[in-house]
Amino acid sequence: MEIKRRDFLRLFGGISGALVLHGCGLDDVFDVPASLLEKAKNGSGLESWSNTICSLCPGGCGIQVRSIDGVPVYIRGNRVYPVNQGGMCPLGLNALHALYNPDRVKAPMRRSGDVGSGKWESVSWDDALRTVSEKLSGLRKEGKPHQVGFLGYEERGLMRDHISRFMRAYGSPNYYQFSLTQNDTVAYQLLQGHAQVPAPDLLNARLIVSFGANFLEAGYSPVYYTKLYSHHQERQTKYVQIESRMSLTGANADQWIPVRPGTYGALALGIAYVVIREELYDKEFVRDHTKGFEDWIDRGGKKHAGFKSFVLGNYYPERASEISGVPSATILELARQLGNTRPSLILGDGGAIANTNGTFALMAVHSLNALLGNFEREGGIYFINEPPFQKHPDVLEDAIAKAGNHQTPFAQSEDDSFPLTNFSIESFAKNVVAGRPYPLSVLFIYGGNPLFQTINHNDLANALEKIDLIVSFDSAINETSEYAHLILPDHMFLEKWGEVSNVPSVGFAHVGVQHPVVQPLHQTRHTGDVLIEIARHMGGAVGAAFPLNSYEEEIKFRMKGVYLSGEGAVASQGVRQLWLEYLQQRGWQIGRYASFEEFWDRLLENGGWWNPIRKKRNWASVFRTSSGKFEFYSQSLKASVDRLVDNSGGRQSLHNEDLVLNKLNISARGDGVFVPHHERVPYEDDLPLYLIPFHVLPNRDGQASNLPLMQEMFGYSANRYWSSWVEIHPETASEYDIADQAWVWVETSVGRVKVQAKLSHAIMPNVIAIPFGLGHTSSGRYAKGHGVNPHWILRNIYDPISGKPALEATKAGISLVI
Repeated sequence: MEIKRRDFLRLFGGISGALVLHGCGLDDVFDVPASLLEKAKNGSGLESWSNTICSLCPGGCGIQVRSIDGVPVYIRGNRVYPVNQGGMCPLGLNALHALYNPDRVKAPMRRSGDVGSGKWESVSWDDALRTVSEKLSGLRKEGKPHQVGFLGYEERGLMRDHISRFMRAYGSPNYYQFSLTQNDTVAYQLLQGHAQVPAPDLLNARLIVSFGANFLEAGYSPVYYTKLYSHHQERQTKYVQIESRMSLTGANADQWIPVRPGTYGALALGIAYVVIREELYDKEFVRDHTKGFEDWIDRGGKKHAGFKSFVLGNYYPERASEISGVPSATILELARQLGNTRPSLILGDGGAIANTNGTFALMAVHSLNALLGNFEREGGIYFINEPPFQKHPDVLEDAIAKAGNHQTPFAQSEDDSFPLTNFSIESFAKNVVAGRPYPLSVLFIYGGNPLFQTINHNDLANALEKIDLIVSFDSAINETSEYAHLILPDHMFLEKWGEVSNVPSVGFAHVGVQHPVVQPLHQTRHTGDVLIEIARHMGGAVGAAFPLNSYEEEIKFRMKGVYLSGEGAVASQGVRQLWLEYLQQRGWQIGRYASFEEFWDRLLENGGWWNPIRKKRNWASVFRTSSGKFEFYSQSLKASVDRLVDNSGGRQSLHNEDLVLNKLNISARGDGVFVPHHERVPYEDDLPLYLIPFHVLPNRDGQASNLPLMQEMFGYSANRYWSSWVEIHPETASEYDIADQAWVWVETSVGRVKVQAKLSHAIMPNVIAIPFGLGHTSSGRYAKGHGVNPHWILRNIYDPISGKPALEATKAGISLVI
């Protein structure tokens, strides 16, 4: 039953955290089963605390949940969990409203009306699973298991393995993940030979220069980075933030350098020019561990220009300044600081990669780390070891699965776009609509809200309408799950077993274990268990791929490998890196347990396991390129382009190569194609202002919009509540006679939105910015109808190398609402 949040908290003796909501017109309510309310009113008042892991964002923070008579009433950070060390973000602190949210899907549902009609009917779990299993079994009997797709979100570790195993056993190569960080690692793959996101050693760097990486607000784990950043004064670390709009990270930096959207790579190369020209780079590292820096001659005797010659010939500071808008004096000063301050560290993310030239821009940024010799070095970047999970035997595929898994993956582009990724939401939508290379008959959707988050909203909506059966595991009906035929609601994370391991860029191996702190409030089921049930329904080789009875057993089985390895330690007070290193040097372990069960109990009691001791890596494992080195001249990119040219008729005609390069938005020719360089973004010249979306901490991906306190905090930096705004520099505003808080139209070639203006000096002139996260047409009572979604007026344009949406490639006009 629904109860006002204040009244719920009063039942437990307080209203901690309650506040008055500003004009949303809605009561802030919890939906709490009557049995729990009865406990709250008549229980003994017994208090207990449980440790688990928050999964409202990908940050993987350890939390402690206070319960009264088994009813969760309060959440705080787990001080002993190493990722967040007791810290919490606003979203995690508000997790109880996700648990008690009145708009949760409480049981399986079948859509009984048109998309968006809101017409749903309840079905039993038996009927729902029978429907899915019969459809999947029928496709296998027809020899078409490859016509099943699975679209995940940001799942990692064991859940990703679990889904992959299901799809492989069933016989489909079509498991993909769509998220706002998807395809971020293509540049790393081209330069270092593997796609792992490196972990920066912020604590030991003296100078940190960030190209668009808003790590305090929109990074992989903002609380982790906030903890690291909190030491910068005592360690005398200088932070420099480069971005078009000052983010939370920029506001906390020692220096903010505004840059034109789409020009991060040119700026990085201008800095590289000075570092190389004045010989401030690490000559020993560059000589021994890089390829393509100096001019070189290939095996056929052909001479090639190296990165050094290319940069010195093209990116002198004045030219980099002309492109980027950063004064040449600033470029010179920053480059000299980098070269003369060791260790100096370079980060790249956000606006640097959110454009059509994002891959080359991040290659340019990351190349600065190579010039500074930052790999596997204190104050530089490291690659973190995977947790030593126990592994399952390989899936034994039957003949049907083998045939299906050998089919062309559905989401691959058929026109040579996005050659270095196996998935882009653009190719996915186009292929579904066209029915190529084959129809998609069934689609599972797990997590995320791609229809809200994508920039090809209309194309994806058309694609979803063509699929025979869409099964969503969402716990709330959002813009995407409105297109589902069945919703099989998952538990909320406080009700479920789960695991969050090795959050990208966190500087040590770690595994956080989620376990239920409360029994499921509704008729929901763990998606991992649902997949096991479906596999068992189908039987044969598919069912045999899952010998364990539940996802809980799956986690315990995999964690036995961690226990048997003797590595690391269960997170606990006083266990720090130096102590673990001391013990390891002597062949001792921090924890010796009488049995795995004792280890498991300690793991659940404290929240997780970690190992801050990095195994020493040889250079072949750091750089997995064909040369075994960091490649300024990317042989991987060269091989991909050569393959595309061969597919277009070969190099007998230069026309074939030009066609391929033009399609990839590459204007460079010759050796310049394969080294980090700047490519011009194809902006629309008839529109005057650069439009960029940005993310705020309380609602980074739009999925927290149905939490009223997150709506209340959405505009904390702009004093805006439950609404969107557009940030504009006062100089730009004066050109259009726009005053602060004036209502304006922001119009692109795609559409327009109406918002209030926020005048700010913390944005570059001729750039305007709208926060992402609001503008829902679904997703519950607190989300629907508040603010605007800037993604819906962005051009449907991508980085043609990686397939990553080019969120900063749109220009706009602005005018007063009359």
